[in-house]
Amino acid sequence: MKRSGLLLVVRLSGVLSLLAIAGCGPNYFLLHPLKATPEIYRENIFFDRGQLRVYWLARYPDSKELLPAVLIHPDRGSFSEDMEGICLDLAQRGYFAVAAHYRRLENLKDKNPLIPWKTPEDIMAALRHLQKHPRVDPGRIAVLGFSRGGIVSLQIASQDPLIKAAVAYYALADFEQWLDVDQYSSPKSLLFRWIRKKMVKEVGASNWEEARVRFRETSPIQFASQIRAPVLLVHGEKDRTFSVEQANRLYGALPPGKRSELLILPEAGHVFNFIDQEKGEFAWEKTLLFLSQHLK
Repeated sequence: MKRSGLLLVVRLSGVLSLLAIAGCGPNYFLLHPLKATPEIYRENIFFDRGQLRVYWLARYPDSKELLPAVLIHPDRGSFSEDMEGICLDLAQRGYFAVAAHYRRLENLKDKNPLIPWKTPEDIMAALRHLQKHPRVDPGRIAVLGFSRGGIVSLQIASQDPLIKAAVAYYALADFEQWLDVDQYSSPKSLLFRWIRKKMVKEVGASNWEEARVRFRETSPIQFASQIRAPVLLVHGEKDRTFSVEQANRLYGALPPGKRSELLILPEAGHVFNFIDQEKGEFAWEKTLLFLSQHLK
């Protein structure tokens, strides 16, 4: 019994690490190291919109012309400062690149809430700030996100038809389906019961039926048909957190004829681009080409 209990705890810890992207050793600067770049400006602020606080970190080149922009959302286990290397990389390529993460003013102790948005205006707060920035061309903006950040980016793209492109790395398509514990056999079903209970608590719901409404609203499968911009979905073939079937479902739900793309990386897992340099570089080159096609 003691050994079984220990194995279960180990397995739970392993999945939670994947879900939080905290314990599996991602290196957010693996492909995008920070370095002294005096020709690139840095902007690090926070601002409040209603009960939402937006943490904003931007990098951009000195330019007399308005810049195409990329709004970046980190995965659940990281913050805007973890995306600074990516922002710097994009800035050196001529983009205004900004990373954003969010907290609620009524609970600032929660540094990375699962779903910090309570109104449609909350979701658009960082984008609206970006669109008004004096360095940015509001007609050339893309969104980019990783895991939970990919979901956020797709949600923003579904609400603003002016978004020119969206890139989502290893995003979950359907929270409700993923958290359906009846589809899993034991001991995985026990694991997902525990995960679901934890996530229900995180969104402030008293039970699963109450929470599933919020999860349904946040699931890209529900709003994918409303996205007008071309979408690049990047997913690992061996992703054990959000299976590749999620990416296939999401790709199938996107509007046809929008030049969207699905890139599946063989043998890659979750957060592969922060772990495997070769696979990460390949996906990043595809990302840069996609952004260039639709922004420049």
